Amino acid sequence: MSLIELLVGLTLGLMVVAAAIGTLIVSRTASGVVGDLSQLQQQGSYALRVIGIQMRQAGSVAPVKDPISLLYSFDDTFIGFGGSSSVVTGLDGTGISADTVSVSNQPLDGDPDTRPRDCLGEKASGARIDSTFWVDGDAHELKCKSGAKNQALIGNVADFQVWYRVLAAASTTRRMTAKQVDAAGLWSSVKSIEICLDLQGDEAGQPEVGSYANCQGADAPRGGRLHLVFRNVFDLRTQGT
Repeated sequence: MSLIELLVGLTLGLMVVAAAIGTLIVSRTASGVVGDLSQLQQQGSYALRVIGIQMRQAGSVAPVKDPISLLYSFDDTFIGFGGSSSVVTGLDGTGISADTVSVSNQPLDGDPDTRPRDCLGEKASGARIDSTFWVDGDAHELKCKSGAKNQALIGNVADFQVWYRVLAAASTTRRMTAKQVDAAGLWSSVKSIEICLDLQGDEAGQPEVGSYANCQGADAPRGGRLHLVFRNVFDLRTQGT
């Protein structure tokens, strides 16, 4: 073979290798996006399900059986946070940092097998179940605390924001932050809680095409990662009446 033929062969070979590498990179990027999307959807759905279970039963009280009539009635002496009748409380994060929210209920007394489970999946014990949800900023984990125990529910959390819908009139509500509710002393009038979860993917280096609307409703850069924002509103059935 002449030198020219060798150089032509090498050039064609390098072109084929470059095309194969380009195809591999595109395939790897697409696979990473699909994997991130599936993981974030599962994590967001699971987190909102756990939060929803605790919030929907916030303020519930155990039925009390009368030893004479054998009839059941509901105990109206439930004491919430700070010795008040409020079954929810919260804290706003500093600046744009993640928020914290806590809800409480009184579990059914009696047979341990019939007692509900707390946010950690353990059977409730004691007179109250207090569940606190917050974000560990260093680990990017949404955590839940019940009693003296706490554990991570999901990872990949970029932000966790909470708003409170306060009963303002017979059929209207006001959307307020924790600071606003606390300043007005309206925790016992909170009718529902709005949750926003911003989850980001593991795969870095994704094309930064455009931006996304974060929990604050503002345009935010993706930073080369996939972002999914989940929102839900949970009614507190015993509040705001």
